[in-house]
Amino acid sequence: MTDLWFRACILLLAATAATGCVRDVELATTPTLVLCAGDGTACASADACCSGTCSDGLCNHALCAAEGTACERPEDCCSYQCQQDGSGQLACASDLGCASDGLACSRAAACCGLACTSEGICGGNLCVQEKAACVTASDCCSGDCMGGKCEAPAPGCRVAGETCATDGDCCGGQCGPIGEGATGCLLVGGCRVAGETCSNATDCCSGLCQVTPSGAATCKALPGCKVIAERSTDAKSCCSGVCGGDGRCQGAGGCFAKDERCQSNDDCCSGTCRSVPEGVLRCADTPGCKATGQACKGPDKCCDPGAACDETGRCSVQGACRKAGRPCALAADCCSGVCAPSTSGKLACRDTCAPAGAPCTAAADCCSASCSGFPARCLPES
Repeated sequence: MTDLWFRACILLLAATAATGCVRDVELATTPTLVLCAGDGTACASADACCSGTCSDGLCNHALCAAEGTACERPEDCCSYQCQQDGSGQLACASDLGCASDGLACSRAAACCGLACTSEGICGGNLCVQEKAACVTASDCCSGDCMGGKCEAPAPGCRVAGETCATDGDCCGGQCGPIGEGATGCLLVGGCRVAGETCSNATDCCSGLCQVTPSGAATCKALPGCKVIAERSTDAKSCCSGVCGGDGRCQGAGGCFAKDERCQSNDDCCSGTCRSVPEGVLRCADTPGCKATGQACKGPDKCCDPGAACDETGRCSVQGACRKAGRPCALAADCCSGVCAPSTSGKLACRDTCAPAGAPCTAAADCCSASCSGFPARCLPES
């Protein structure tokens, strides 16, 4: 009997080897995720580079397109910002999200200098403020010219270019010098916050650009908590729970919390990215146990056996930190404190800050400390 049992075991092991079965320890090992490489790093293919260009065995971005040049993807642009321009075509934008003089525009606030000529070109005189004389909508800071006078787009905060006394008067939260001897609301960089004028949905942090009753188009805030880059007076009102020193919501690093804007299920801590009535995609909550990174309360059960509801009110994995390349959900999961999207779109720990062009979820992910756009990329150092 013993001999028969031994022979049976040998046959079973041989069959396992032939079918390519793996040991339990191998099944528990997740393949290392690939992270894109910055300029000057050795590469075998363009896919390995944040810039999307591998030349002579090194990643580079030397052939990137300048502002105003037609583009198809962020990697095409020196700024890594490929957006709709004033004519509705995809073109490279500045890292400030506005156009320099000489480029196409449809409204004053599309231009870094807050000046858009009647021919639709950035440059010329500073936009005209509320109640002042105008000929076309592009003359007005508000983008609304009615009866020969500029009108405010809506009651509430003042748009870029309008007069102000304090930062609180302005939609962008910044009041300062806008011209010779003039003080007004400044145009803040990146996407446009709620209340500012817009040409299309891609201009807005919320992804929502709506025409007001007066005919001017402005960015509208999404209901509920405030998404990344929107203005906020406190961290509690931000979906991420993080408010930066500039008074705008910031990413917390890692997966996105409930109600944050998303592109795919991989973006969300809950694993669910769905359309909302406003026409944009936002991370949804899930019933039952909470996935790592999701908001939780004391009694809530975290799905991962190694996770618990921590002091920040999110399910987090307890124990040793993870090394570079390992999957993660939160920045706290990683020894480096950086949990950023990999080239596969999955979140992974990085051993260093992410170079320009790399996908990011928070400013802390990037060597330049600047993460902008949707989907967000690390911007080049200024």
